[in-house]
Amino acid sequence: MITFGINNRLKFLLRSLPMIRSPDPAGAGPCLVAARFAAEAVQVPFDALMHEGRRDRRCSSARALAMYLAHVGLGLSMSRVARDFGRHRSTVAHACRMIEERREVAGWNDHVAALEDEVRGALARGGVHG
Repeated sequence: MITFGINNRLKFLLRSLPMIRSPDPAGAGPCLVAARFAAEAVQVPFDALMHEGRRDRRCSSARALAMYLAHVGLGLSMSRVARDFGRHRSTVAHACRMIEERREVAGWNDHVAALEDEVRGALARGGVHG
């Protein structure tokens, strides 16, 4: 029983480390641009998309789209995307797989391709529109 208590305490301490769950604001520009476009496209508040918790399904889907845009659309590494979103690399990999599967739906592929172009264009211009 002592081991059980120690393991639970260790898990709690690891989960509460702020450096694991908070995005790195310095140098996170491309990911923030992708997040703003995804939030606007899915009509989710930007703050909800960047929230450290899971929130609801709509926010999670918007976040997955933002991570996909950052990784696939902008060519950032999964590790970089994970760091900038305050998530684990495996979460980014899952998000990218989920969006890739959705791209098989007619219309959605065109929508995501257009978002990729918009994000790349915004970064080329040096920032976020609107």
